[in-house]
This record gives sequence, structure tokens and C-alpha cells, in this order.
Amino acid sequence: MFIIKLKKCLALTILIFLLITSAVFLITWQSVSVTKINRNQTYTYNGKKVSPDAPSYIKIVDGSHYVAIPNLEMRDDSNQAFGITFVQGVYTKKHDDFKLGKNAQKTELWFDSYDDFKDGRYTISKSRQIKLKKTVPPFEEGKLTKKKGIYYYKSNRINTYSLKKKFLYLRLRKAKINLPTTEKEFIRQYHQKQ
Repeated sequence: MFIIKLKKCLALTILIFLLITSAVFLITWQSVSVTKINRNQTYTYNGKKVSPDAPSYIKIVDGSHYVAIPNLEMRDDSNQAFGITFVQGVYTKKHDDFKLGKNAQKTELWFDSYDDFKDGRYTISKSRQIKLKKTVPPFEEGKLTKKKGIYYYKSNRINTYSLKKKFLYLRLRKAKINLPTTEKEFIRQYHQKQ
């Protein structure tokens, strides 16, 4: 009789522990999830599960425009050349979905080395209209969509280094960096050592 009561007590304790752990996990998960897209807030996602590329960032500027910096990685990598891309585009909003990529333009700053980056020396490359290819960097196309109350970035053109091409849903989260809102601000940010 004592053993049966002990087993019931142990089972109840384990159940309560699991419920508390699940509640803490759910609260933590929802607190870092994006439930509403705000203007002038920068967002990113954790894409390490699908691609080894650096993180990408997006900001909704106003009622129809967005800016993004895909695959932003600024680190000293054996003094190799690298570029930073700034995307400006128009989105359309329907219910809770933001469709990206309309009239998207990009500006790229190319640095011959990390030292050139630190000194603000770059070459500029502008393209008026982005032509969508089989794979494109994040936020040049796709949509921000809401599933079960949480926003995701949805794309089927991101290079996932996988042979299977499928829609990806990457959960958005707030980013700590502040993206420039115009091309002029973007260029000024990297011009001649800040």
C-alpha cells in the first residue's frame, strides 16, 4: 500500500515538473518570437539550420517600403575581399502577410580587405532592379507571414545547400542592430572610417 502511494506521489511530482518546464519553455519561446511587425524595428532569424551564411536583417520603413541587409558578416577573414548589400524594396500587405520583392533595388559596397573596411575604403556597385534567379539572398523576395500568431520569413529561393528546394519558414526575432533607412545613410555608415 505504501509503495502504491509512493509511486502515485512520484508520478504526480514528475507530471508537475513536466508541466512547469513546458510552461517556462513556451513563455520563453513566445517572448523572443515576433507577434507584430512594427515600423522601424529591425528583425532577423536563426538560419543556421538551413544555411551556413551570416544572419540577414530587415526593417519595415513605412506603409509600403522596406530595407534589408542580407548575409551581413563583418569580420577579419584572412584579409579577403567582401561586400555588404543593401536592399530597398516595396512590399504589399494583405491581412497579416507582407509580400516582399516588388521593385527591389540593391546597392553593394565592396571592400578589398578588412583593413579597407576599417578605413572606409570601398567600391560601390548599384543595380536598379533585382532580377530574381533560382536562388537569391534573403529578403530580396518572399514574404513575412503569420502562422499561429508568430511571424516567419517564408522563401523558396534561399540557397539552403540542399538538393531539395522547398518553402522555408524561418521564425523572426527582433535584432539589436539598427538598419539605415536610405541608400545615402547606408553609404555614409561605411564611408571613410566612422
